[in-house]
Amino acid sequence: MKIMRLYLFLLILIGFLTSCTQNSGKGGFNNSSEKKIRRQVTSIAEDYANNQLKDAKKTVTKDGIIVFSSGNMKCLIDPSYILIGNNDEDTNKDAIVSLFTFQNQTLTLKEHLILINKGGKLVISKVLEGDMKFLSIKDMVLYIEISTIASDSPNFGCNLCKEVIKYQFIGGDTVRIK
Repeated sequence: MKIMRLYLFLLILIGFLTSCTQNSGKGGFNNSSEKKIRRQVTSIAEDYANNQLKDAKKTVTKDGIIVFSSGNMKCLIDPSYILIGNNDEDTNKDAIVSLFTFQNQTLTLKEHLILINKGGKLVISKVLEGDMKFLSIKDMVLYIEISTIASDSPNFGCNLCKEVIKYQFIGGDTVRIK
C-alpha cells in the first residue's frame, strides 16, 4: 500500500512538473526566446542611454533597474517595461522599451524605443517621446495609453482623462492609426 501511494505521488509530481515546463502555445514563442529578446532589448536600450549622457556610469539596482548617471542626470531602464509582440508583417517578435531621464530628482523625459526584428536582430525603428504607457501589442497594433490633459494639471492621471491610441508599423515606419 505504501508503494502504491509513493508511486501515485511521484506520478502526480512528474505530471505537475512537466505541465509547468510546457510551452504556452503561442506559436513557438517560448521562455528561452523571450529571454533572448529581453537581453537584446536591454543591450540596445543600454547603448542608447549611454549615448545620451556624457561619461555615464552604469549601476544596477537590486530589483534589476539599470541606471546610467552623469552629474545630475540619470537615465533609467526598467526591464519590467519591456513589451514583446509582433508589430510588423513578419513572424519575428518585435519589442518596445521605455527609458526615463531625470535631472536632479525630476523626470524630464520619457522615451520609448520601438524595436523591429529584422532577420533575428532588433533595430530601433522609431523613438516616441512623451508621457505614455504601452499596454500591449496585438494583431500588429501597438496599444498605448495617454493622458488627454497636461501632466502639470491637477487631474493628470485620472481614469476619465486617459485615452487609448493605436500605432502600427506601416511602410517602414511606426505611425498612429485610427
